[in-house]
Amino acid sequence: MKSLIFQPVSLAIGLRYAGARGDNRFASFISIFSTFGIAIGVMALIVVSSVMNGFEAQLKDRILGVVPHGVITTASGQLPEWQQYQQTVTQLPHVQAAAPFITTEGMVQSPGSLAPVILQGINPQHYPQQDLLRKTLGEPALNRLEPGKFNIILGGALAQKLGVMPGDKVRVLVSEGSRFTPMGRVPSQRLFHVVALFDVGSPVDDQIALIHLDDARRLLRYPAESVTGWRVWLDDAFQTEDIAKTSLPSSLVFQDWRKERGELFRAVAMEKHIMSLMLVLIILVAAFNILSSLVMVVLDKQGEVAILRTMGMQSKTVMKIFMVQGLWSGVFGGLIGAVGGVILTNYLNPILRVLGLNLYMDAGGSGLPVELQISQVLLIACGALLMSFMATLYPAWRAAHIRPAEALRYE
Repeated sequence: MKSLIFQPVSLAIGLRYAGARGDNRFASFISIFSTFGIAIGVMALIVVSSVMNGFEAQLKDRILGVVPHGVITTASGQLPEWQQYQQTVTQLPHVQAAAPFITTEGMVQSPGSLAPVILQGINPQHYPQQDLLRKTLGEPALNRLEPGKFNIILGGALAQKLGVMPGDKVRVLVSEGSRFTPMGRVPSQRLFHVVALFDVGSPVDDQIALIHLDDARRLLRYPAESVTGWRVWLDDAFQTEDIAKTSLPSSLVFQDWRKERGELFRAVAMEKHIMSLMLVLIILVAAFNILSSLVMVVLDKQGEVAILRTMGMQSKTVMKIFMVQGLWSGVFGGLIGAVGGVILTNYLNPILRVLGLNLYMDAGGSGLPVELQISQVLLIACGALLMSFMATLYPAWRAAHIRPAEALRYE
């Protein structure tokens, strides 16, 4: 009785019922089963969401670290006198850095192979310090792209496909600078020296090659002060909409990474949402188990409820008793699942190594990419609690509408 004095009666009785001290063992089993079902669902949802966050962040860093976030160019794809637009470009929202560059599609030929490539003409002096390729290659390698030397830097996967190493020569062919001859249309071509390889651990290793801006201009036969456009680095690559809404000079157009890489990120986002939905269903099934177990408890306790009603207990207090009992399963299961999910996420790769399940290794050899977001953990836990609360409403309403005379007729 002492514990009842210092607690609301609905909370005390609800917690007492949650202790499963009744005679209905099956209802007790269902209640325990639903608690652990919520815990497992919350834990799985936290782990899977964190891994998917890690994959998304890895794609963002490794692909968008090499692919231009955006390009300020003209409708023709060639920007003359690029210097006059420098102030306009650098003052755009979210722009951290900008540099003139040339890009085109072409072919790279080695003595034994031929491969398509996206050719980027850059000036290492204009490249910002935060650029992924500058960090990956280092200053000495990137600075080997000197004007007039016709040096080239290839992705590691592309070099492997071509069978070349630093020091070898490759032939670069592009159709954009082609000429018409008596023998027909001949693509512009030139021998380049492979001076370095980069490896960022993404599909772009097989697609991109770097040459100096002046060498690209000569290869494509561009006028002296012409480039493809201004390449911009954003503080967040997903904020391209703000630039698209900005009023640019009528001669300029803005193109962002979504034109070529948007489908990949949309596919990752869709996969993340579908997997989350599947795991939410586990929590939803556990919430339905709470409902079914509470219905059985209400039937088992209807005599006690009738006695409490005859003693003057209000209907809303009876509802609170069974809502407390149901919420106990949700709170306890959600807490176990949230704590277990955070711990499992932080030690996921060591656990997989112990179990011999190294199914994925990133470029750094660190295993699955994981990014735990506390806001996401709180959202999942609160969602589980909300579903548990919704599951208690119908049984609690049934209990509040028990008629004492009918319930006590056969007692």
